[in-house]
Amino acid sequence: MSNLCVVGGGLSGLEFALYAAVSGKRVHIYEAGPSLRQEHVHFDTRILTGDEKLRPWTANNHWGQGGISERLGGRSLCYHGVMLPLEEAALASWPKSWQQILAGKNGLYPELTQGFSSQFPEMTPSNPVADFLTHVPQAARFMEDGRFTSYSPMHSLESFIRDGVITIERAKIAKVAKSNGQFYLTDTSGKTVNQTGFSKCVLAASAMVNNAIIASSIGQSFTSELTDHYCLGIAVKVKEGTEIGAYRHEMLWHGYSKHHDLNANIFVVERPRTPDGDRLLLLMAVVEQNPEDSPLSQLRCQVSGGKAELAIDAHHSERDIDNYNKVANRLVEFAREKLNADLRALSPTEDEKQGKHFKSFADSSIQDEFDIALNSLDTTSQTNVFTRFTFPYGAYEHESACHPLAGKGVNALTEELELAAMPGLYAIGPGAFPRLGIANPALTICAMSRWLASHI
Repeated sequence: MSNLCVVGGGLSGLEFALYAAVSGKRVHIYEAGPSLRQEHVHFDTRILTGDEKLRPWTANNHWGQGGISERLGGRSLCYHGVMLPLEEAALASWPKSWQQILAGKNGLYPELTQGFSSQFPEMTPSNPVADFLTHVPQAARFMEDGRFTSYSPMHSLESFIRDGVITIERAKIAKVAKSNGQFYLTDTSGKTVNQTGFSKCVLAASAMVNNAIIASSIGQSFTSELTDHYCLGIAVKVKEGTEIGAYRHEMLWHGYSKHHDLNANIFVVERPRTPDGDRLLLLMAVVEQNPEDSPLSQLRCQVSGGKAELAIDAHHSERDIDNYNKVANRLVEFAREKLNADLRALSPTEDEKQGKHFKSFADSSIQDEFDIALNSLDTTSQTNVFTRFTFPYGAYEHESACHPLAGKGVNALTEELELAAMPGLYAIGPGAFPRLGIANPALTICAMSRWLASHI
């Protein structure tokens, strides 16, 4: 039986481990965070160690307040479960082999979508919604007691753990070394964590941490591209009109609308009415930083004394900023048209200029911006008004494209997801995406992990 190790127990790492075990391989998982959380944060609502955000995306004049949660289960215990394939324009930037793997006649997109649809009722529409929206496929369940959960490979590991096929160890890995064809891993204290070597090693930590481990392992500094989705939205209070759908849970979207001319999708949910009886809707745009329009941000991995330090140079071109403002305007135009309401801002807003909406590091006032946007509408007596909110660049935890498959440079991966500089070392997750695209990355993450599990 093959003896593999995975660094990172989030969605990509656990998905790989699960399907590698299904195909008869033995897998050891190293996860930096605790294993206390066993259920989605909207199913078990306790605040547990490991829920806190670490490794914030900090950069010159721009910062993300989100960061990565280090815990077993990773994003699979907090996400919406949205399973959207990459749109054609983004997929065209991937190697032709991967276009077939994902979206071909017998591709993983249709296979996974069919599998999730048989398990999760929210993958397919059950109740009619407004005709201007498309159903959002969510690998999720809404329980009779009001709790929400979404797909996580964690929930399928028990039998493999019991049989010793999958083992899990808490360790923060900093470096991978290869000796006599076997892999040995070192933690951040300099200790070698395994006495018996592994035949193959898969990096499945966050995109940035994967790059840090690669830099330390090959002993070379390098700079790579990096991006995340831009996220901005509006909360709308209107008096008239028919509700677009019955509200069930804040994690269940009523639908979405494609705005690919602006590299965006707009997700919509109608929330419970305000205290004065008005309708309250949330419209959130997920926007790709299109690499065809401008260079992406840069992630610098500097190796010194055998350790890698990370720094980000956040980059937003004039075309990025112009598109961002167009999306901000489109949100309001879309809401006005579809709700048939003459909306006005509850308070004045201004266009993006020098990082205001991408978040200056000196501006801490935006931390509660989302809640303020909703609460302001709950407390105002005005109607047909909207408030804005934004999430900091880097806060959406969709960091990608920093060690892309079929890429260039010392951290380049082959089309088989193998590090060219160290054969037998692989990397998965959004960092391996050649292009992030507009779609939420979960479906592509699962597809990539399952493909590697069956081909390693």
